[in-house]
Amino acid sequence: MNLSLRGIARRYKSITGGFSVTRNIFDVSKIIGTVSLRSKLESMAREEHSEEISECIYGWTAAFEQTWTHIRIRIMLNPDAGISTATMNTLRTTWQNGIQNTWSNRWGCGRSGELTCPLTFEVVWVNSNQHHTVTVGVPAPNANPPHPTVMTHWHTNDGGGVAAHEYGHMLGNVDEYISATLCPARNPVSTGTVMDNNTANIPARMMTRFADNIGSNIVAL
Repeated sequence: MNLSLRGIARRYKSITGGFSVTRNIFDVSKIIGTVSLRSKLESMAREEHSEEISECIYGWTAAFEQTWTHIRIRIMLNPDAGISTATMNTLRTTWQNGIQNTWSNRWGCGRSGELTCPLTFEVVWVNSNQHHTVTVGVPAPNANPPHPTVMTHWHTNDGGGVAAHEYGHMLGNVDEYISATLCPARNPVSTGTVMDNNTANIPARMMTRFADNIGSNIVAL
């Protein structure tokens, strides 16, 4: 991940403590018995965030970890009975690639005189200490009504674009497609973004919360 030394120093200038600049401060493997400046800065910058989100009849908790401009979400997948380990391994790869390729390196954060750091996004599959729990099921075309893919329930035929859309909800974004019955007042709609039709279009407005968290500005890469 990229770190802006000036940016972190500006935001955390009131925090004091012993910094080591022994040998190469950016390679913790070369530091023996001390803590590198990079690991110290990463520790200072790492924060857990959560926010209650509501839209129309929907409500959920957005949650993620942010270390400067690197966003990580820990997800626990609970597959339904009958879904094989091999299938789950394939899905993890498909979903991880879809999420990280869609969201990462679209925008950066920075201020005048500071390094512009790209915003990067990561998903980590965990068995505990998760930000979000997702049930994985087999699509049931004959179900009435069918169970749609939502943030907490994915299906084995969902691709990387669908996973990226649901990941967007975990970050705190609402849907942007037309829902005349359940959410007739939704605005904006038909935006052509990941929250509309699962494309890899990520507008700057979806990045603002991450820049605000570190007292920075959104910058085009």
